[in-house]
Amino acid sequence: MAVRTQTRAELATLLDDLVNRIKSAGERFDQGKPLEARELAGHIRVLFHHRGESHALITRLGLRDRLSWVDTAGVPNPTTPSSAACLTLMKIGTGSQCRGEYVPKLGLYPPAPIRTRHGGHIDRGSRIPLDHWWTNPVVRDADGIEYSRKQLVLAVANGQGAAQDDPETAAAYDALVESRSLGWVVAGETASAAGELERNPVMASVRQIGYEVVQSIREQRDVIDAATVERPIQRAVS
Repeated sequence: MAVRTQTRAELATLLDDLVNRIKSAGERFDQGKPLEARELAGHIRVLFHHRGESHALITRLGLRDRLSWVDTAGVPNPTTPSSAACLTLMKIGTGSQCRGEYVPKLGLYPPAPIRTRHGGHIDRGSRIPLDHWWTNPVVRDADGIEYSRKQLVLAVANGQGAAQDDPETAAAYDALVESRSLGWVVAGETASAAGELERNPVMASVRQIGYEVVQSIREQRDVIDAATVERPIQRAVS
């Protein structure tokens, strides 16, 4: 099997195309199409998740340890047993349609500090290492079970062709499906369920993760460009 070095243009195109797809799916979500969170999750999975012999794009680009990622959530307070949806806000309607719905924060998050995995505090919107960002708990369900960005993305992306033989994807999917307060969202496959998704933070959380990804890439464009020049990436071709 021959090995050739990808050009800088190929690498830049690969990443930029993925980011543009994340942006587009996010815009459609914001236009009232919550099931676009499935496509969002699929694109985010490509960026961060290793599947078998296929490495995550961020690793193939040589950027896994060079970039940090915008955190708009923090981790749930361990001393508070109630459910938590740290990536979203609760929007309360008025009048006859008075009810709450989960919405992504996007850039409208409050300036209050957020909790880190080690118990400290940082400003909301600060960037943190990938291993923390990807695996920190960001949602706690009614039973006290916590879910990370990774688990949310892998579970929701299952409908976008995730490998059924990927143990991590299967575990994330099963855990979310079994949640009494969260699971039915990822089990549903049709748009007929869309009207009920507002009562569940999962899809809005995935939308917020997409926002964090795009913002992180935007803030570190110079690092990405420099790394691409310094470390051309190799790939195997037949």
